[in-house]
Amino acid sequence: MTKEIDGYVSDLPKGCITETDIYTDKGVLLCPKMTVIDNNMLNKLSNYKGRIKAVVSYAQPPVIDPDLELPDEDESITFDESFKKYAVETLKRIFSDVDDVVALTKGAAEIGEEVYAIIGNSKALCINLEKLKVSDEYTYKHSIDVGTMAAVLAKALGENEHFVRAVTVSGLLHDIGKEKIPSEVINKPARLTKDEYEMIKTHPVYGYKLLMDAELVSEEMRQAILNHHENLDGSGYPRGLTEEYIGKMAQILSIVDVYDALITERSYKSAKSPSQAIEIMFTMSNKFNMAYFKTFLSIINAFPNGTQVLLSTGEVAVVMRQNKSYPLRPVIKILDSQKVINLAHDLRYLSTVILGAA
Repeated sequence: MTKEIDGYVSDLPKGCITETDIYTDKGVLLCPKMTVIDNNMLNKLSNYKGRIKAVVSYAQPPVIDPDLELPDEDESITFDESFKKYAVETLKRIFSDVDDVVALTKGAAEIGEEVYAIIGNSKALCINLEKLKVSDEYTYKHSIDVGTMAAVLAKALGENEHFVRAVTVSGLLHDIGKEKIPSEVINKPARLTKDEYEMIKTHPVYGYKLLMDAELVSEEMRQAILNHHENLDGSGYPRGLTEEYIGKMAQILSIVDVYDALITERSYKSAKSPSQAIEIMFTMSNKFNMAYFKTFLSIINAFPNGTQVLLSTGEVAVVMRQNKSYPLRPVIKILDSQKVINLAHDLRYLSTVILGAA
């Protein structure tokens, strides 16, 4: 809807879009047409105390949908306790003797089959990592997270069953080469020296070599493990490959590996929130396949349904449902006013962000 303003800057609805240029009473341009009047713009315009005339457009006030009185069910993929126990026990056997290639790959394949079955029986291809957490131990948690997210992303991309199963196992084993690097380097709480960092960068090569004679691991899977730290712009390691040489499977692993590493606390760094991790990954767009990353955003529930969140306005809201491909801007209900707001589409809330769980 549109509205004619004949008054002051304070009369401009927050989130509106100017349909005309706005001038001071002296004829000086304050802001051009098609400007979004968010908090930053209102602050800039607030120094002008004279009258203004303008035509603006803004969204209709949201109508509270009675079906949204309660949050939608969180349909994220869930691991039950029996699977979590089984997965951790199997991973412990795998990582206890990485030179036993038969046991290593057999165990990973078995977990991969279970993960594939769980994903197939889930209502939706959505990931809430808290519901998948198998252990507080990083090695096991990270392996399951990466394998599962890689499988869901591959399935969301329309890959066939063979590829999805293969990328799951590749994800489970992507860091197996770290077992050949001294634990004091892997878990060092301080900044790595140049030599230590060079040592870390060899783990994909060790992983590839460990699996060279593994019958259950194809060359495509080995290449994915070797290349999961390569970046599309050639800035990755161990070989500095560019997009055409990295391979689809490795490009999938790269995205989910970075995301999980960012949101996981380690001895040398604090965990980022899912929203912070996604914002950081947007700044790395030259490193990822952005078509894959966009699909990844559609499967990640940064703020699961039912979560209470704190808004940048100071208000507390509950997440009602997700906006696919916009994980940081779900549909919310503000608790005080009971207003239901779609953060992805309501123009009045363009500058409102979720700061985190309340």
